[in-house]
Amino acid sequence: MDNRNKSDELSIANTELASQNEVQEKRAAELVVANKELAFQNAEKEKRAAELSIANKELAFQNNEKEKRAEELVIANKELAFQNEVKEKRAAELVIANKELAFQNEEKEKRAAELVIANRELAFQNEEKEKRAAELVIANKELAFQNDEKEKRAAELVIANRELAFQNDEKEKRAAELVIANRELAFQNDEKEKRAAELVIANRELKHAEDDIRKLNDELEQKVIERTAQLESANKELGSFSYSVSHDLRSPIRAINGYAKILEEDYGDKFDSDGTKALDSIMYNSKKMGQLIDDLLAFSKLGRKQVTVSEINMAALVSMVMDELLFDEDENIPEFKMNVLLPSKGDQSLIKQVWINLLSNAIKYSKYKPKTCIEIGSYVKEKQVVYFVKDNGAGFDMEYYDKLFGVFQRLHSQEEFEGTGIGLAIVQKIVSRHNGTVWAESKLNEGACFYFSLPA
Repeated sequence: MDNRNKSDELSIANTELASQNEVQEKRAAELVVANKELAFQNAEKEKRAAELSIANKELAFQNNEKEKRAEELVIANKELAFQNEVKEKRAAELVIANKELAFQNEEKEKRAAELVIANRELAFQNEEKEKRAAELVIANKELAFQNDEKEKRAAELVIANRELAFQNDEKEKRAAELVIANRELAFQNDEKEKRAAELVIANRELKHAEDDIRKLNDELEQKVIERTAQLESANKELGSFSYSVSHDLRSPIRAINGYAKILEEDYGDKFDSDGTKALDSIMYNSKKMGQLIDDLLAFSKLGRKQVTVSEINMAALVSMVMDELLFDEDENIPEFKMNVLLPSKGDQSLIKQVWINLLSNAIKYSKYKPKTCIEIGSYVKEKQVVYFVKDNGAGFDMEYYDKLFGVFQRLHSQEEFEGTGIGLAIVQKIVSRHNGTVWAESKLNEGACFYFSLPA
C-alpha cells in the first residue's frame, strides 16, 4: 500500500518533472530567442548611436554656420540701417528741393502772368496809338481836301477878276450890253461873297482842325513817353525774370542732376532695368532742361544787345565758321559748295551766330543721307544782299511753315533729331534787328533752302 502510493507519487513527480522540463526547454528556447532579439536590438542601438553621433556633429556644424550667418545678418542689418538713414536724408533733401522748385515755379508763373498782363496793356496802348494815328491821317486828308477846295475857289476868284477887267475894257464897246454885264457882275459879286463866306468858314474849320491835330500830337507825345516808361519797366522786369531763370531755376536743376548722379554711383547696381532707365531719363531730361534755359536766356538777351554795324567780309566769316565745326570720326562729313559771298553791313558777332545755326541745322538734318551736300551762296535783290544755305536733308512740310521760326517749335521729333527748337527763332531775331528778312523753301525728304537778307 505504501509502496503503491510512493510509486504513484513518484510517477506523478516524474510527470510533473517532465512537464517542468518541457516548460524549462520552452523557456530556454524563448530565452535564446530573447537573447537573439536583444543582441539584434543592441546592434540596432549601436547603429542608432552612431547615426546620432553623426547627426550631433552635423547639428553642431549647422549651429556654427547659423552663428556665422547670424553675425553676417547683424552686420547686414547695421549696413541696411545706415543706408536707410542715408536714404531718409537724401529723401528729406529731395523734398526740400521739390518744395523750392515748386515755389520757384509759382514765382515764375506769377512773373509770366504779370508779363502777359503787361503785354496785353502794351498791345491795347498800341491799338489806341494806331487809332489816333488813323484819325490823324483822316484829319490830314480832310485838311488837304479843304486846301484843294480853297485853291479852286482862289483860282475861280482870279478868273472872275480877269473876266471883270475884260468886261470893263469891253464896257465902252458893249454899252448896249452894260445892263446885262452889271447884272452878271452883281450875280458874280453875290457868288464871290458866298465863296468868301465859305472861305472864312473853311479857314475856321482849318484852324479847328490844326488845333485838334496839335492836341492829338501833344497827346501822342505824352502817350509815347508813357509807353516808353512802361516798356522800360517791362524790360527791367524781363531782365529780373531772366536773372531768376538763370540762377534760381538752374539751382534745382543742378540739384536734381546731382542727386541722380549720387543714386547712379551709390545704388546703380541695385536698380533693375526699369529703375536704371528711369534714372537715365531723369539725368537726360535735367540736362535738356539746362540747355533749354541757356537757349531761352540767349534768345531773351538778343532783344537787349546793342547792334554794332560794320563792314562784314562774309566769305571770310563763313570760312571761319566752317573751320570751327567739329565732327565725330564715324559721322558723315558734309561736302560744302561755296559760291560767291558778297559783303554787307551788320554786327559781325550776331551774323556769325546766324551762320552757325543755319549750317548746324543743315548738317544735323542731313546726317541720315548717304552723302551730305551743302551749298552756300548770295545774290543782290532790291538793294539788299540775299544769302542762302541749301542742303539735301530731311526737309519739312511747307504746310507747317508758320511754326518754323517759333520759339521751341519743332517740325521733327526729339528721337529723330536732337535740339531745343530755338535756333531758327534766334536767326529770325538777329536778322530782323538788322532790318532784314528770313524765309525758307523745302520739300519733305528732298532738302531745304534757308534765305536771309541784309542791307547791301
